[in-house]
Amino acid sequence: MSDLQQIARSTAPIVLHDELAAYLGFTPHLSYTLEDAGKFAGHLCPTVATAFEMARRALLELWADQTPERGHIKVDVASQPDSFANGPLAQVIGFVTGAAGVTGFKGIAGRFNRQNLLHFDANLTPFGSVTFTRTDTGAAVRISALGERIPGEPDMAPNMRAALSGDAEALLRFQAAWARRVKFVVEHPEQILDVQHLNPTGSRS
Repeated sequence: MSDLQQIARSTAPIVLHDELAAYLGFTPHLSYTLEDAGKFAGHLCPTVATAFEMARRALLELWADQTPERGHIKVDVASQPDSFANGPLAQVIGFVTGAAGVTGFKGIAGRFNRQNLLHFDANLTPFGSVTFTRTDTGAAVRISALGERIPGEPDMAPNMRAALSGDAEALLRFQAAWARRVKFVVEHPEQILDVQHLNPTGSRS
């Protein structure tokens, strides 16, 4: 098992209630792991880990000690979808929360809608922040990821270049450094996530 697999499997899952899944007889609760997020994205990187922890923190802030409701969260990203890694970050957040864009599920008889709950708006500030809003109460939090606080790995870039040229030892060193950055995100999310509560009139219950 690789270092990244160990990190993914040891990170606590995010558990949500999903009324659509319950209504259709699948399961009332869905558990998403960091490994699931990595499979969804096709890789595991600091951005995927950050998106996973942003979703976790937002759900905790909006539902406190209650089980979060998947599909009841609107997500607004302060960016264009193709700016930096904000598109992939939003996809992972949508995967966990159920928020989708125009391709999302339209619902059944006015219920269970997932469509148009994920939006990108470059006019929002601060750039790259993500606002999570409960569709039932209006309570909202804005979370900014401060990636510059992830400890640097000075040798990672040269090892990456050498690995791309076929250096097997450099590849191992690069992968170890990569895993350390992912590990920092999931072990110390409070150090890289800035949380601001919005709409104080919105209820969390």
